Amino acid sequence: MISDQFEIPCCTGADTLENMASENSTADETARQNVNTTFDYTTQAATFVDPTWQLVKVIEFYFQYALIAVGIFGTAANALVLYGMVAYHVHETKKRAVNLLIINQNLLDLSSCILLTISYSIKLSNSHLTGALGYYLCIIFISDNAHSCTLYASIINLIAVTVERYLKVVHPFWSKKYLKRWMIHVTTVFAWVGGILACVPAAFVTTIVQEGICLPFFLWESAEVEIEYVWWCFISFCVVPAMLFVYCYGRIALVVRRQARVMAAHNVQASAQTNAAKMESKRVKWNIIKTMIIVSGAIVICWFPVHILFILIHLGYERYGFNAAVSLAYLYICMNPFIYAIKHDGVKQTLAGLMVRCRRAVVTTSGVDP
Repeated sequence: MISDQFEIPCCTGADTLENMASENSTADETARQNVNTTFDYTTQAATFVDPTWQLVKVIEFYFQYALIAVGIFGTAANALVLYGMVAYHVHETKKRAVNLLIINQNLLDLSSCILLTISYSIKLSNSHLTGALGYYLCIIFISDNAHSCTLYASIINLIAVTVERYLKVVHPFWSKKYLKRWMIHVTTVFAWVGGILACVPAAFVTTIVQEGICLPFFLWESAEVEIEYVWWCFISFCVVPAMLFVYCYGRIALVVRRQARVMAAHNVQASAQTNAAKMESKRVKWNIIKTMIIVSGAIVICWFPVHILFILIHLGYERYGFNAAVSLAYLYICMNPFIYAIKHDGVKQTLAGLMVRCRRAVVTTSGVDP
């Protein structure tokens, strides 16, 4: 009886163990099937995606080297034009306030190219970021914060040049009375400060370093704040400048054309010397205006793709194409020196004199009579 009493639990336990073993084996088999299914799916997806996306990623990677090349070329070109602008301004009899703003524009473009070269060189080194040094490298360079500050400052300074030209041409009496030289000096400083304030606070708040990897603009308070910041950048540094350039230079062109007609009507009455002086002054002013119109148009065309992609990235899309768009934006900075060299009389004269001196030095060194 006792044995019968204990036999049932024993058999029941054995059955339970057998059932548990069969359930475990079934679960293991199911898990293996799920893993195999997942692996097959992933393999198929990778096979489907790889040919296109792998090519895109490779192109994006090599665009970083292209950006370094653009940065080096832009540094050399902008340094040369900056020398030309400063030398011309120093030797010019009549110190034009607008030349200070144009010199500041060249200095900002030069700084952008230098910082771009440093930033992408650090990115390609793929260093493991640790400590305070790693954090600041991430915040300043890897996040594109440094050269973005100078780019935004460049746009602010270009707006200042546009407004200064607009006031000088469209409202000459008002500008002569109220537009003082110290305002130009303050504006050049404000361009740098404004560019820094547009980028640095957001970068410091949202950028983090996790496991040695830089995650720029990653940790936002909310999705709404992120979108608002992105749209603010787009409107403030792309839409508003474009509208301002169109309005100001449109008005300037109309006023200059009207002045040209008035001067042509009074040419007979005035002396030849007076006419020559006035025509030369007008020609110099119009030449500066044409230079800044070309620069303003180039910055609008080259900057729109970057801002559009920046918005899409923050809306959740991939970064593919961003480096190409940045390359386009920096081609504008590389074009600027050629625009100034071709259109700006002072830069043309200074660089022509520099080439003559270099040629004489080479001839003298080689011992050949020029």
